[in-house]
Amino acid sequence: MPEKTRTSNASKNGAGRSRATGREPRLTGDLLSSSLLAFLRRSNAYGYALVQELAKAGLPGFDSTTVYRTLRQLEKAGLVSSFWDTSDSGPAKRRYSLTTAGETFLNLWYGILEKYQKVLQSAWESVDNRDTDQSAPTDGAQEE
Repeated sequence: MPEKTRTSNASKNGAGRSRATGREPRLTGDLLSSSLLAFLRRSNAYGYALVQELAKAGLPGFDSTTVYRTLRQLEKAGLVSSFWDTSDSGPAKRRYSLTTAGETFLNLWYGILEKYQKVLQSAWESVDNRDTDQSAPTDGAQEE
C-alpha cells in the first residue's frame, strides 16, 4: 500500500521540497516541541506568534494547527503553561510560557542535539572522504 503524505502550504508551492525524494522534510515530534520551548524560553508568546517565529527561522513547512496541537500536548505534559490574555482590545488570546519542567526538558534535549550534531558531522565527513577517495585512481596510475 503506498505511503500517504500530508501536504502543507509550503509543499503545495514547492518550498523546502527535497529534489531526491520529492518530499518535504517535516518538523514534527520532539524537534517541533523543542523549537517551541526554545522560543518560549525568550518570552511568553501567543500561538500565532510562535507559528511566525518558526517560519522566520526558516524551518521546513508545517501545518499551523500542528503547532497549536503540540502546544496543548506540551501544556498537558507540564512543559508549558498558558493563560488567557485580555489586556489587548479584541478577543482574549491564549498566551504560553515555559515552565521549570519545560526548561529542564529543553536543556536535556539541547544536550542530545549537540551529540546528534557530532554524529551527523562525523558521518558527513566520512561521506566526503569516501567520495574524495573514490575519485582518486586506485591502481597507482595517474589520470591523464
